[in-house]
Amino acid sequence: MFIKMKSLPVIVAQISLVLLSLSMADAKQANSKPLNYLILLADDISAATLGCYGALNPHTSPQIDKLASEGIRFTNMFVSEAMCAPARAELYTGLQPERNGCNRNHLPTNKGTKSVVHYLEKLNYRVGLAGKRHFSPASVYPFEGVKGFEPKCATRDPHPDNWEDAEKFMTRDRDEPFCLFICSVHAHAPWNAGDSSLWELDDLKLPDHMVDNKTTRHYYREMLAEVRLFDDQVGKAVAMLKKHKLDENTVLIVLDENGVGMPGGKWTTYDWGVRSACVMKWPKSYQAKFKTDAIAQYCDILPTMIDAAGGEVPENIDGKSLLPVVKGETQEHREHAYFLFNNRDDKKKGPHFSSRAVTDGQYKLIWNLTPKNMYGIAAVSGIDFGKHNKGSDVPKIYGSWLDSMKEGGAHAAKMIKRYRLRPEYQLFDLNKDRWEMNNLAENPELKAKLEQLKASISAWMKQQGDDGHLTGEGIKYAETEFAK
Repeated sequence: MFIKMKSLPVIVAQISLVLLSLSMADAKQANSKPLNYLILLADDISAATLGCYGALNPHTSPQIDKLASEGIRFTNMFVSEAMCAPARAELYTGLQPERNGCNRNHLPTNKGTKSVVHYLEKLNYRVGLAGKRHFSPASVYPFEGVKGFEPKCATRDPHPDNWEDAEKFMTRDRDEPFCLFICSVHAHAPWNAGDSSLWELDDLKLPDHMVDNKTTRHYYREMLAEVRLFDDQVGKAVAMLKKHKLDENTVLIVLDENGVGMPGGKWTTYDWGVRSACVMKWPKSYQAKFKTDAIAQYCDILPTMIDAAGGEVPENIDGKSLLPVVKGETQEHREHAYFLFNNRDDKKKGPHFSSRAVTDGQYKLIWNLTPKNMYGIAAVSGIDFGKHNKGSDVPKIYGSWLDSMKEGGAHAAKMIKRYRLRPEYQLFDLNKDRWEMNNLAENPELKAKLEQLKASISAWMKQQGDDGHLTGEGIKYAETEFAK
């Protein structure tokens, strides 16, 4: 009996269709599982201290670097205000500081504001937080509390991490998706944890805007030791997800909050304060493995999570979903990123000082709204004439800069003036000037760019309902010893 056989090309085509259908079925099954979210948030770490972001020193972030090689690394992620409470409020609410009410450190978020808890609970998520909180009121942030991580960022005796409750939270109900924020206290001052012996003091490299002396090197090394501790936490999180096979449907996001709590970082609109690390590891079905220069801000994280979870992104927030970037559909997100700093006249915190800033990815304009005042915060005010605060690490650094200046250090004098006495406009080319040392605001060839960025800041301030907080006189240039 003769049976007519199909031709080989037909058989191959049919097999290919079967395999494709099976592959699609597997992908569909993988995608059918709701996404979990695990967000690890550092405390006062500048992106520039991490290896995958061009760290000046080795050994700081092997776990984060590995994660970046396997996922998405955002090179232009920014926080709107380089302070702990405003950064967290922006992340959790999708609103920038002037609109959520937390436009200065330690201020509460406006009552009635919705946060990530409200948005994700509607999508049947369990939303928890472990570690540092630094927000209020509780009605805006009704997180489920998860124990095991040090909550006090300024403690000199942080207790060791205990992952037991975090593990229970993530595995408690595998049919119900979770969102867990693990908020570290590393590398917030005081820097007294971790292994600083990984770096030789004499071999350390410091950013150009810092004063290179023994005191600065000591505390910089101690800070790097805590950066490495945060990196260890990231590694443990990755291992735990793999242990329970949660990595198959969990989005892991690593953020470094705002800049290092040293002069020129935190509490400023300089890049060392506002440029944030952001590394995302998505499930394999997303095939998200690349570096992106798309401009993004912290307020974009929340709508991304809502969007990926199948929810509707609210129109009344400032954030925009990054999901098209994650899926590789576009490399464009925002035209500009915006920043602010607010301070008030206060005997402890110094004279009133406000600044606003914008970047288009290459150029950065800082608009200092009170240029006749001297920039001041609690960590440096009151010690301009050598009165060092013995109780805190940060004033000791600035105090050592004053000592270096008095000993005739020209660079120290220049860096103190850069930090405390700022002109109305500062324009930097970030592609050529990483540490923002060369002010191009008076360059006639860049006048059009200056005016364009000024107009952009003004439009953003209007959209935010921001009047610039133009009050207070403060300390004048002429009254300062180092203004001469």
